[in-house]
Amino acid sequence: MKISHLMKGITASVFGAAMLLTGTTANAAWDCKEVTFIVPYSPGGGSDQMARRLQPGLEEALGVSVNIVYKTGGGGAVGFSELHRSKPDGCTISNVVVPNVIISSKGEGVGYKPDDFAYIGMTESSAGTLMVPKDSPYKTIEAFIAGAKEKPGMLTVAGTGGSGADRWAQLAEVLGIEATYVPVSGGVGKMMPMLAGSHVDAAATGANHATKHSGIVDSILIAGSNEVSTLPGVPTEPDWNYVVTWGIMAPPGTPADYVEALNVALNSAASKPEVREALLKGGYVPHIQTVAEVNAFMADEIAKLAD
Repeated sequence: MKISHLMKGITASVFGAAMLLTGTTANAAWDCKEVTFIVPYSPGGGSDQMARRLQPGLEEALGVSVNIVYKTGGGGAVGFSELHRSKPDGCTISNVVVPNVIISSKGEGVGYKPDDFAYIGMTESSAGTLMVPKDSPYKTIEAFIAGAKEKPGMLTVAGTGGSGADRWAQLAEVLGIEATYVPVSGGVGKMMPMLAGSHVDAAATGANHATKHSGIVDSILIAGSNEVSTLPGVPTEPDWNYVVTWGIMAPPGTPADYVEALNVALNSAASKPEVREALLKGGYVPHIQTVAEVNAFMADEIAKLAD
């Protein structure tokens, strides 16, 4: 199931559920004095931005402080592992990035599987984008393809860890070119300086980053068939299946009523007009999900990447 509905469910039922949050958490015996929000990527990246957007609304809905902590490395695996080891008491949550959580779980020595976690909801997604430094000689996708064919394997393309490698490999095959992939551990926060300094020829990451950093990069291709309003005129590639989706998850074994209570709080925070406006202006597609919907979405994504 694809989460194609933008704000489906932002109706009186969602806001009514938000109003009943106190009763919901009481019924669930949710009694956290504070919430720890693990961000598995470096400050400034998409996960950090998401956490910062949601933090005020979560604190308002839950009635406790939400403390952001960074556990970076391994393409998100360090942070995901930290959550995996955390108590299932509803007091610790984490970003989840799809497909990163699925791909990283295949790494050597990783102790979690993507279906271990208790998923709370997805809040936004962004189409993959190929971008180049402002001073790049490759101002169009046609120029980039020509340059890559002229110098096979010589052009460099940055991405986030192993998940980025898979995304770039797919596009390289679609375009019929060879280039050297440069894995960046810690997230896009560390990737953008590489582009700003022209230390790599290109990078493949979300349209949200291309939008935010349009002063230092030019976008030359967008994954999928839909144009991105914040990147007008950039061509699309339907055969490049690269979408990044962000959400929130809890440790394995978190009781279902805790998850439902956290879902209500998340949807309340994500429904704030200022959050929706920030997402639309930032090159994202907003989402609101029930627990059943996020579980169906994850099952579908895990099945897609089973091999």
